[in-house]
Amino acid sequence: MSHTSPLHSCPRPACGGHTALHRPVATPARTPERRVLPRPCRAVLHGHRTPADVYLLAQQVAEVLVGRRAPEALRDRVTVQVREELRRLRGAVPCRLAPRLVRVFHQPSGDSVEASAVIGCGMRSRAFAFRAHREEGRWVCTSLETDGLRR
Repeated sequence: MSHTSPLHSCPRPACGGHTALHRPVATPARTPERRVLPRPCRAVLHGHRTPADVYLLAQQVAEVLVGRRAPEALRDRVTVQVREELRRLRGAVPCRLAPRLVRVFHQPSGDSVEASAVIGCGMRSRAFAFRAHREEGRWVCTSLETDGLRR
């Protein structure tokens, strides 16, 4: 049974062919008087993304831990102590594929930054943390800790 109207035709019996019956329900999201209040956590999260050069340093360290990069390739980005630690830990994370950083967290403290990263390798995840200091426009890793990797 179809109802015909000069406005439109509709085969649904509930419609009756009248558009006046099909108006959107007034909800708080649709009412123009609704004021949008700022979220209270907006100031806390401002600038929460890890800087690209810190993320890149974390990716390079992860590549050394997996065995895809030589520690000597990071000679300008790590101190001698960290480079020796990376030599000892090179290839300690068994991963067939290139390492994928699942998460990188950072906490700035003055002219240095503390960061931690999670490496996703198949069904396992490994973590490491490092402290970096700004020298000549780049981050230099000054200390490194892992989640108990042994080599």
